[in-house]
Amino acid sequence: MIQTSKRLLSYIKYHRQRFWLGASLLTLATALELYSPMIAKQLIDQVMTPAYQTGNLNGDLLIVLLMSYFLLNLIGSLLRYNSLLLLRKMSNRIVKRMRNDLFSHMHRLPISYFDQMPSGKVVARITNDTEVLRGNFYVSVISNLLSNFIQIIGAFIALILLNRILGSAMLILIPILIIWQHLYTKYASRYNLAMREYISQISGQLNEFVQGIAVIQAFQKENQLYTEFKATVQKWFLAGRKYLLLDSLVAWGLGALLRNVTILLVITTLSAQFLGGRMALSAGILYVFIDYINRLFDPIDGFVQTITNVQQSLAAGKRIFEFADQDPESKQTTPFFIKKGAVTFSDVTFGYSDEHMILNQIDFHVSPGETVALVGHTGSGKSSILNLLFRFYDPQKGKIIIDDQEIARCNRQSVREAMAIVMQDPYLFTGTIASNIGMNRLEITDEMIKEALRQVGASELIERYDKGIHHPVVEKGNEFSSGERQLISFARALVVDPKILILDEATSHVDTETEHMIQQAMDVVKKGRTTFMIAHRLSTIKDADQIFVLDQGRIVEQGNHLHLLEQNGIYHQMYQMQAEQL
Repeated sequence: MIQTSKRLLSYIKYHRQRFWLGASLLTLATALELYSPMIAKQLIDQVMTPAYQTGNLNGDLLIVLLMSYFLLNLIGSLLRYNSLLLLRKMSNRIVKRMRNDLFSHMHRLPISYFDQMPSGKVVARITNDTEVLRGNFYVSVISNLLSNFIQIIGAFIALILLNRILGSAMLILIPILIIWQHLYTKYASRYNLAMREYISQISGQLNEFVQGIAVIQAFQKENQLYTEFKATVQKWFLAGRKYLLLDSLVAWGLGALLRNVTILLVITTLSAQFLGGRMALSAGILYVFIDYINRLFDPIDGFVQTITNVQQSLAAGKRIFEFADQDPESKQTTPFFIKKGAVTFSDVTFGYSDEHMILNQIDFHVSPGETVALVGHTGSGKSSILNLLFRFYDPQKGKIIIDDQEIARCNRQSVREAMAIVMQDPYLFTGTIASNIGMNRLEITDEMIKEALRQVGASELIERYDKGIHHPVVEKGNEFSSGERQLISFARALVVDPKILILDEATSHVDTETEHMIQQAMDVVKKGRTTFMIAHRLSTIKDADQIFVLDQGRIVEQGNHLHLLEQNGIYHQMYQMQAEQL
């Protein structure tokens, strides 16, 4: 927790001037507010009490003291307002920077990290947890701790100046408060950590449910998922209830008891000294003692609430820094250039975990401009080969070489810039058709985007809408059919004119007519371009230069369509089975 606190406080260095100015104004405001009871004491003892005793009111002194009291509190309020404004601006800027850093870091993480981390938990760290820090730590915690600390010290000093023996005796409260805070912090932290974790799980479940709502309703899984969600909310509720019981007991019950006992002891002691003739006692002295005791316990109660915010902030900060400390993808600096597009896999072995290998000793060579198809049963390793080629992952063993360059030694970004990929599930971003194809690259013009759409047979998308390629696209492109989304995704790959084109079952979600249009476009665009294809419908790959048949992570057959049919092996069986289904 100490390390987390240091890292959270380290962000203040980016706004050092704003912080120190805000802290200084807050210190001055608290000091002014601490002096106001002394003015009230003079008002009671020097104006109100003599007026009651003699019937003569000192109007001039009354006006001076009232104006002084009013101005003191007005100036203090203005200083406190400006200090909190500065600290809140600082907080917003810190969280803005933190969110930008986390978002940037997220893009540098390997794909394997997201295989195990639910998207809802990632979202919760960048949004919910940073919001806790913004509202709690960088405003409430810092300002309250500083103000409360000054107020406690000032109240103790004032009490000692009023009565040295009594004020000094009240220092016994310090070890009591330290023990109190320690016990509260010890037990509250575990509940806060648990609550933050359950909130993260709730966010993850909600994200999953929203994305899969069609499947959930189609398979009537609402009751089961509601039960799972309800169970997670119940765990959050139970952790929160334990925290509330602790907070009510320690923060409010014990605090109120300690305050009332202290006031009773002070009043009793002062009365005994007055009756014993050892000191003079006035209404003003009684008032100022009670006022300073309340000013002493108000920040003490505030400390307890601040500790709550600290615990929530540290829990959120711990989760944020766990995410921020995830090792990014290894970053090589060697640039990568594709001239022809020759691809070689040399003794490549790969698994998503070291315990289970998906690919075993894969060897093949693809000449520039060839079209290669990968076929095989589900789980045979087809998509894994393309993931390695695009450097989403690196193999545990072996080399992948493109144009005499081992891609594992080259910068990932430069490797990917020379390729384009069309996924099985097309993903469209909120924006326009043009922004989804050009991906906001300045070098890609509207004409290039239109030409790419024409090549894939999607001219209708240009003509259908008044704004053409600048027609808005809502989240995920839900207004388009699955075939239209795939055509846009296909145009996105073609517009960058890649040397290597990767099609991961790109035609699996389109109808026969759309598939025919894409096939026609492919006959044009694959010329001079090395193309890797995965297709379950073998009719779409008959013209491929090479077909690799995979089984249990190995290439068991290799050749063109006619050659593989003559072998009467796995490919022949798959082709015959699909022909019978037609």
